[in-house]
Amino acid sequence: MERRRFLQRSGLAVAGGAGVLVPAHVIADPAAERTAVQEEEQPQRVLVTAAETRLAQTVADGLAATWQVLLTAATEISISRPFRRCGLEADESTRDLVRGMDAIVHLALAGTERSPGDEIDGLVRATYNLLTAAAAEGVRRVVHVSSLAALRGYDEAFTVTEDWRPRPGDDAPALAEYLAESTSREFARQRQLEVVVLRIGTVVRAESIAGDAFDPLWVDERDVAQAVALALPMSPPASARGTAGWTVFHILSDSPRARFSIDKARQRLGYQPQHRW
Repeated sequence: MERRRFLQRSGLAVAGGAGVLVPAHVIADPAAERTAVQEEEQPQRVLVTAAETRLAQTVADGLAATWQVLLTAATEISISRPFRRCGLEADESTRDLVRGMDAIVHLALAGTERSPGDEIDGLVRATYNLLTAAAAEGVRRVVHVSSLAALRGYDEAFTVTEDWRPRPGDDAPALAEYLAESTSREFARQRQLEVVVLRIGTVVRAESIAGDAFDPLWVDERDVAQAVALALPMSPPASARGTAGWTVFHILSDSPRARFSIDKARQRLGYQPQHRW
C-alpha cells in the first residue's frame, strides 16, 4: 500500500496486476480527458458593444468563424446573433455581461442624437463602467474602436501618424471619443487591461458609394472588421508616450490621397485594406 501511494505521488501508477509502471496521466479518466479536449476546442468569447449599428454587426460577422460572439446594446434590438441588453451602468448587470469573456470589442463612437454634454458624459461614463467591470472580471484584452475625428484639427497638407497628439477642439463628438480613449489608456497605464485602439475613418460600404466623389476618410466596414480580427490576438507594445499595453492604429482605405497614414497598421497588424477608390 505504501509503495502504491509513493508511485501515485511520483506521477506513476501500477497498471493491472502485472506491476507494470506507467505514467499516471496515461490511465486518467477517459471522460475527463474528453471534457478537457472539448474545452480546448471551444472558441474564445468576445463581447461586441453598440450592437444597434451596422458596423458592430459586420464586425460580429467577421469574428464569428473563430470567436464565440455576444453583442450588446442599451436598447432591445432584433438580430440573428446572440444578444444581451445592457446600458453599461455602474452596476452588477455590466459585470454579469463581461463575466467569462476573453476579450471585448468596444465601439466607442460618438453620435449626434444627444446634446453635447450628454454625448460626452454618456460615452465616457459607459466606457469607464465597461472597463472597470472587465478589469474586475479578469478580462485582459480590449479593442477600442474610435475615430479620426480628434485629429482633424491639423492642416490637410500634413500626413498625420499615430504619434501626433489629438486635437479634438470644442467639437463634442470628437471630444467625447478622445476622452473615452484617454479612459482606456489609464486602464492600460495601471496594467489592468491591454488595449488596442483603432481610429477609423468614415465607415461606408463600397457598393453603396459607387460613383460618389472620393472622400479620403472613407473606410469600408469590412476592412474595419478585418482590423478588429487582427487586433484581438495582438499583444500591444508600449505606446510612443510610454504607456505599456496600449497602442493606436489608423484604419482607412488604401489611397495615396488619404490624410492619415496606415503604414503602422500594415507593418504591425498585417492590415491590408481590400477596398480602395
